[in-house]
Amino acid sequence: MTRSGSLAIFAVLMTVTALGCQSVATTSAKLRNQEGNYEMAIKLAKEAVAKNPKDAEAHFQLGVSYSNLDSVALAYEHFMKAKQLDPQKTADVDNNIQSNFAKHYKLGQSSFNRQDLRSAVAEFGLATEANPTQAVAFYYLGASYQRLAASDSTLHVKALAAADKVLGLSNPAEANYTKALRLAGEELIVLHREDEAAGRFKRLIDEDPASYKVIEDIGSSELEEGNYRAAAEFLKLAAKAREKVGAEDAKVYYNIGVSLYHLRKENPAKLSEAITYYQKAFDMTPNDLDTLFNIVVAYAAKEDWSKVVEWGEKYVTMNSGDANGWKLLARGYSELGDQDKAADALKHYDALKQP
Repeated sequence: MTRSGSLAIFAVLMTVTALGCQSVATTSAKLRNQEGNYEMAIKLAKEAVAKNPKDAEAHFQLGVSYSNLDSVALAYEHFMKAKQLDPQKTADVDNNIQSNFAKHYKLGQSSFNRQDLRSAVAEFGLATEANPTQAVAFYYLGASYQRLAASDSTLHVKALAAADKVLGLSNPAEANYTKALRLAGEELIVLHREDEAAGRFKRLIDEDPASYKVIEDIGSSELEEGNYRAAAEFLKLAAKAREKVGAEDAKVYYNIGVSLYHLRKENPAKLSEAITYYQKAFDMTPNDLDTLFNIVVAYAAKEDWSKVVEWGEKYVTMNSGDANGWKLLARGYSELGDQDKAADALKHYDALKQP
């Protein structure tokens, strides 16, 4: 055998020794783990790693020890190092990581379902440490923080951070992505970062205007839950996206109007904006009585009595059997000083209100 051939074999053997051979400390760490003496196993495995940082088995045994002590973040770190150093450990590493993740994720789900949100936060937090590549745990961590934020507003930031983590780990085709997008949007609005929320969804719409349904569903849900500020923001984004693809919808405009109308006390300017959207809806569906009535109500709230009369006359012409329409019309004429027409409208109201 040539000298060069001998050196090559020696180099291979040295590599195998570095990666595959277990020191006495590593073997002892494995035995201590089997006995359940995890603290001693950690001490021995750390000694092995100090002598040979490429000792895959020592890292693996550290992962086992930390798993049993519920230090799942450290377990994940050492399991991944073991897999990197020795790809043959991939299956064992993945199984251990999944076991740690599943344990805490299931505990988190159980706590979440019984509304023990603080325990849910703790367990989902451990699940994200056990396997930081699993988006679903981050989503439920964020959802738990969001619910707790009802009594501790500082947790909105943590809810947003968890939602952002989901968005970084998943893609728009996945269910968790859509749910996290909604969660992030809600939290940004609560944190008075509406422009940032709009910017995020605007990017989504710019890339794919046909994705308006995702944003519209979020807005509709917010409206049902009485979160009018969030509903208005999301629905306006959806409406703009619909305009881009020629899919304008009167119901979306109507719902924007409803959302804005409910914001009138905190910002009176929202009334005029609500009317604008109601009129857009009415232009598309000129026989829709609900939209027409809401226009009259909005003008009454704005105390624009000439408009109340103008739109009120349209309403009672189309729906003469609604006492409330005549009542609003009577108020409008009365405020304008036309008492004869006010009295006539009241006669219609009284006649309809009689049993």
